[in-house]
Amino acid sequence: MIIQNKKKGKKRMKTRNYLFNFSILFLIFFHGINSADIQKKWSIRYSNRSNPKINQKLTIKTPSHPGRKPGPSSAYSQNLKYRQVFKKKDSFLPERRRDPDYSYLKNPKLGQRLKNKLSSLQDKERPINIWVYFTNKGITSHASFRKNLTEVRRSLKKRCLWRRFKVRYEKNIVDDADIPLFLPYTKKVRAMVRRVRTTSRWLNALSAEADISEILGLSKLEFVRKIDHVASFRRNEPPLPLTTGLGRKKQSNPNLDYGLSFPQLEQINVPSLHQLGFSGRGVLVCMLDTGFRKSHEAFQAARVVSEWDFVNGDNDVEQDLSDPNDYSDSHGTATWSLLGGYKSGKLIGIAYEADFLLAKTETTRFEQPIEEDYWVAGIEWAEALGAEVVSSSLGYTDWYTFEDMNGETAVTTIAADRAVSLGVMVVTAAGNERNKSWEHIIAPSDGFDVIAVGAVDASGQIASFSSPGPTSDGRIKPEVCALGIDNWIAANRSNGSDYYTTGDGTSFATPLVAGVAALLLEIHRDWTPAQVRSALLSTSSQSQNPDNDFGWGIVNAALAANLDLALPKLQAYTIDDDTSGESYGNGNGKAEIGETLELSISLKNEGYSTASSLEGSLSSTHPDVKIITSTVTFPLLLPLMNQSSDNPFVIKIPDFYLGHHVIFRLRVEGPDSLTLYETLRIPVSR
Repeated sequence: MIIQNKKKGKKRMKTRNYLFNFSILFLIFFHGINSADIQKKWSIRYSNRSNPKINQKLTIKTPSHPGRKPGPSSAYSQNLKYRQVFKKKDSFLPERRRDPDYSYLKNPKLGQRLKNKLSSLQDKERPINIWVYFTNKGITSHASFRKNLTEVRRSLKKRCLWRRFKVRYEKNIVDDADIPLFLPYTKKVRAMVRRVRTTSRWLNALSAEADISEILGLSKLEFVRKIDHVASFRRNEPPLPLTTGLGRKKQSNPNLDYGLSFPQLEQINVPSLHQLGFSGRGVLVCMLDTGFRKSHEAFQAARVVSEWDFVNGDNDVEQDLSDPNDYSDSHGTATWSLLGGYKSGKLIGIAYEADFLLAKTETTRFEQPIEEDYWVAGIEWAEALGAEVVSSSLGYTDWYTFEDMNGETAVTTIAADRAVSLGVMVVTAAGNERNKSWEHIIAPSDGFDVIAVGAVDASGQIASFSSPGPTSDGRIKPEVCALGIDNWIAANRSNGSDYYTTGDGTSFATPLVAGVAALLLEIHRDWTPAQVRSALLSTSSQSQNPDNDFGWGIVNAALAANLDLALPKLQAYTIDDDTSGESYGNGNGKAEIGETLELSISLKNEGYSTASSLEGSLSSTHPDVKIITSTVTFPLLLPLMNQSSDNPFVIKIPDFYLGHHVIFRLRVEGPDSLTLYETLRIPVSR
């Protein structure tokens, strides 16, 4: 046992105090340092020579006097050869981190994204958008828990319950994530912040506007588990051009006049399902986007079940032109038209007879980002109303890193996967970041169960901007692709007038795939999101060799529908104008005036059923063009195989024909096949 001599101890302490005071006076005399500041900022004491921290070289920046301009006397650097010990370990951190104003950097309740945001703020009183996560929902007993679940169960819409029962049983049809936030918690937080923006049952959190002091106050509440920054994203898509669409391929299905929207549907084999009468009827689809111009002529027959503006907090998602605080609704109008628009001869969407929920979750005001808390609120709202498909062309990267794209970090990703677990098919844009500094997919497309959509051009090549995979944990992304260049879309001018134009982006590929999902759910009402996902991926163009550009490839709607039908598609046609058989011409393989042509047709069966007894017929839009043989037959057409007609069509081009092209209508049908309609536009030379 060591017995300390108290008297000697007091004497040594007194000596040390003298030396400490002498040092302070020395610094004040030579450097003009405020002694109170020094004692407040640093506590210097002398230790015995065995202390390992003696003779450390330290640089100390002293604070300036109040009211005095900074100058040479307000800071100094010195190699202290005193035996010094700093009471706190963070004394060796950079100067600003030793400042009491930066104490939040060590606050365990503040997320790293929030700390980064606070560190970058110039104005410390400026409010920022934050998530406030709670530790629990105020439930203190099992009886209280069961009571809350019962109340939630009773509040669910019939459509929501029907959809949930496809993936859950009665015992877990609702769970603790469905229970509302504990009201006393929200009231307490509401009284401490500038404004509460949204609440999330699934995350057990609310978003709010608060400054640093308010955030630090919130962190002291026992029921607050974590506080983090609301992530955001700014669009990289180009503005919509005022184009006319001249030269674009028009529709060939006589049952529907697609106008210039035909190519984007033909590429993913949607007209085949339209032929059979499928149009999304009865399926509830939610659009998460900017506002929607409901008055556009393309939506005059649209079935809108409900709408909500999560940005402005009202039930009108259309732009109010008289309100300077309202914002553009062009992007939402465009994405909705691709999925649900209908104007014969101008534009037809994929699921034009579906029911719609419209959620405005994004602002396009100048320099204002898309913020994730509105997105989370929107998808919770849609799920509760019974949405079966969610189409989202939004994404979030600000304040996230690529390492966060792991399916478990971004709040939108967590919410999206939660929705899928409740039976909702979530389709989201992979992003337009391939050639940007980000270079990866965006949240929530990193979700485990969502369908991330990339963009291709009309020839099937990957778009130069389409974000590539993989996720940070190595999963292939995107899942599938659709047209994302020169999409034909509905648009609106600033004066409120309607028009149609083209647009680029994975934003426009996304509603095409979401529309296909709606068709599949119309055909197979009992399918779950997992079954829709499997059907899409297993029938896309690269299903046997997926990669991180195309994913599993370009969607094939008719094949994914798993119908017991053959799906004949025009593969190629050839012209024979030699002097053999029934043809007569110069043999150059081109149609010319005065020649008799043999037109041979090659088909491919894109279905999984065999096509038998196929018969093709040909007609012309020009009365002077004579079709000598107007019908042909085809041999047995096996699944995924090509086959040419048994005999050719025979055509006579008159000597006086004045046109530059001849337009033919081809029809191929059989008892166990989907009817093929195709337009052939053959040039005529002189």
